Amino acid sequence: MTTAIAPHKAMTRTRLIGFIAMGFCVVGYAGFTLALLAGKLDYLPMTQAAIIAAVAAVIGEIGLWVGAGCLGLTLFKKRKALFDRVMGRKPAASDV
Repeated sequence: MTTAIAPHKAMTRTRLIGFIAMGFCVVGYAGFTLALLAGKLDYLPMTQAAIIAAVAAVIGEIGLWVGAGCLGLTLFKKRKALFDRVMGRKPAASDV
């Protein structure tokens, strides 16, 4: 039996790390925003809210840089493989 939908390719480890890191980025920056909001609305003392917000912002920033690096690396490898095919060069061995 044939289907019209092609089977989904498995994600490489680099892309998986990139998407997980982007998830940490979203969680970190959301925590930053919520901590500052809690401080402004007097649910927490502002000094405590600022410390929590700083930690969450660092987590978000690390997630952003790691995610961008991993996802950018996968795009670079795919583009390099495409250029190798177009130019007729022997492709380099890679896991992408």
